[in-house]
Amino acid sequence: MALPGAPAPAPAAAPAPPPPPTVLMAVRAGLAGPCLLPPLPAAAALRLQLSVQAADGGQRRFRLGLRHTEADGGTTVAEYDLKDVAYRVRSPTCHELTVLGSPAEPMVFTFEEEREAQKWWTIVSSSLREVQKALDTTLASQASSLPAAAGGVSAEQDPEEALVSELAEKEDLALQLAQAIEYGDEEAAARCAVALARQQATLSILFKESNYPTEEISMKVVVEDATSSASITIRVRAHTTIATLKQQVFQDYGFHPLVQRWIIGQCLCVDERTVSSYGIRGDGDTAFLYLLSAKTAELTEQRYEEDQAQVMLRSTSSPARAAAAEGRKYNTLPNMSPKKGWGDEAGRKMDIAEISQHLDALQLGDLFGAQPKPAAASLPSPVPTGWSCPKCTFINKPTRPGCEMCSADRPEDYVVPGGYKPDETELWRMQQEQEGILQYQQALEAERLKNFQQLLELEEEVLVPNRELLECRICYQRVAPGEGVLLRECLHNFCRECLRQVINYSEEPAVACPFRDDSYACGSHLQEREIRALVSPEEYRRFLERSLALAERRSRDSFHCKTPDCRGWCIYEDSVNEFRCPVCRALNCLLCKAIHEGRNCRQYQDDLRLRAQNDAAARQTTDMLQTLVQLGEAMHCPTCRIVVQKKDGCDWIRCTVCHTEICWVTKGPRWGPRGPGDTSGGCRCNVNGQRCHPRCQNCH
Repeated sequence: MALPGAPAPAPAAAPAPPPPPTVLMAVRAGLAGPCLLPPLPAAAALRLQLSVQAADGGQRRFRLGLRHTEADGGTTVAEYDLKDVAYRVRSPTCHELTVLGSPAEPMVFTFEEEREAQKWWTIVSSSLREVQKALDTTLASQASSLPAAAGGVSAEQDPEEALVSELAEKEDLALQLAQAIEYGDEEAAARCAVALARQQATLSILFKESNYPTEEISMKVVVEDATSSASITIRVRAHTTIATLKQQVFQDYGFHPLVQRWIIGQCLCVDERTVSSYGIRGDGDTAFLYLLSAKTAELTEQRYEEDQAQVMLRSTSSPARAAAAEGRKYNTLPNMSPKKGWGDEAGRKMDIAEISQHLDALQLGDLFGAQPKPAAASLPSPVPTGWSCPKCTFINKPTRPGCEMCSADRPEDYVVPGGYKPDETELWRMQQEQEGILQYQQALEAERLKNFQQLLELEEEVLVPNRELLECRICYQRVAPGEGVLLRECLHNFCRECLRQVINYSEEPAVACPFRDDSYACGSHLQEREIRALVSPEEYRRFLERSLALAERRSRDSFHCKTPDCRGWCIYEDSVNEFRCPVCRALNCLLCKAIHEGRNCRQYQDDLRLRAQNDAAARQTTDMLQTLVQLGEAMHCPTCRIVVQKKDGCDWIRCTVCHTEICWVTKGPRWGPRGPGDTSGGCRCNVNGQRCHPRCQNCH
């Protein structure tokens, strides 16, 4: 009872309502075939809706709902918890929903668009993985919290019972995995495989016999050891593994599996694979069995006797033989019934001595290195002729270049015996090898001639077209085969128009390849015939003119013809004083830098001084000569006083009028009054080892 005046207690707060579910995705689908849903109108469409809602313990609850479309009222037809259903894809536009524990047929949904169905399956499969992960976590936590008396695994639980329980769980998962793979259920197979991988279970996955043909195969077997060989026939099936085949030979003929080496199709066989995987599929297919010695195989006599006793114990038991015939596919040992085709009319098993006699006196020898029999009992085996393969130990003919079984190369140090005579088969093989080598050499020579002919034809072409579709590195346009050009020097490809523009805008007489990238710039050039073929005749003429003008400007010893508007020019040498222009045929004086044909330099210069009084052009030429003299680039001849000029080279020059030898650096005569060799006058260069001037450049 509340005290007077005390406030009334507040009513208890109502629990907060759960948050509404979040719709992850909704998609429109049609229902195909009868199912457990209530009857729907003909051609009615459903709306599949996947939603998630928060649950207790921080978990999430996924719900898959089937609703009418908005046009039909949008009411709910059915709704399932995602952990209670199985959902799989039957085709790109057809999915299947199965309610676990329900006897009803699965519901099949069809989608109008494959893309929408794929998007829906992506969301559903992700949600299924979340549900499975949450379920595994819950089961693990419950199992760890249960006491041992309640069936949980605890520290006090019997280890043997825990091992049995773990093995039973692994076997159940393995069976579920096999069934899921057989039925094509990818999701269930993935779950079982992940669970087995987490437990690190050791598995052996094999095909059932129903996957192979059921007919027996008569397989031809060539049996060999280090000294001899023979051929036999063994009845096998397509599903027979190499391990089973070894056990079959051991059981019937006493050759232990450790000494057996099977070679089929030039492959050294492994125990896990079947004979059909190596190509044994029909009667007459050949396999090779090579028998090693017990020492090479590291087989002890005790091991051999123990394994042989186990085989004999199984073979004498009738129930075991019946069980082997009934469940051959689950047993690594073959059927104990005697094999046919070995000449055993009485149906009994032959001992090792009879087998050796039947195999054309196959001298396999004692497996355990027993003492040889006396010479009176049997003759010694001949020494085998040939080389032993270092890979599979097969004895090959001396002349074979490679192993007949595994194709390994013959040892390099092996030498064919001098007195060896090959048989007819070997002679035929050697002849075939020589013919094959000859055919190969002929084909190689024909290929070389063909390539050489193609190179000659390509050399005759002015432009080499591109053979494949390319992208021009200048305009980045795609160029069809034959429309572009492959440059001969560097093999870079470009379109014709871009190369034409490169030539027209080139400032150099040698047009460089325009290939450039971030780390490389091509240094090759276009050939002259490529340039001529890529541009028009007028463009090629302008290109040549630009090249000639550039060459004239860059040449230090060039001289341009003095005829107005003439394009002729030359590169002169120091010993040449005249230049006949090949364009206008005018004779140019290189000393006077003028044309005075019919007059010598003195006559031209005297006439030039007279005309300079009235002729402006002559006056200009005279002023130019005086300026050259004042600048030291020309001088007056010390004898006849005409203006001479040194073009290049040493300081020795000769006047073209009076032929006086002049020292350019001293501006005087080279010799004394008596002419060449007179050192009483002149520049006296090299007299007493002294030059005539510190800057003299060999005036002598």
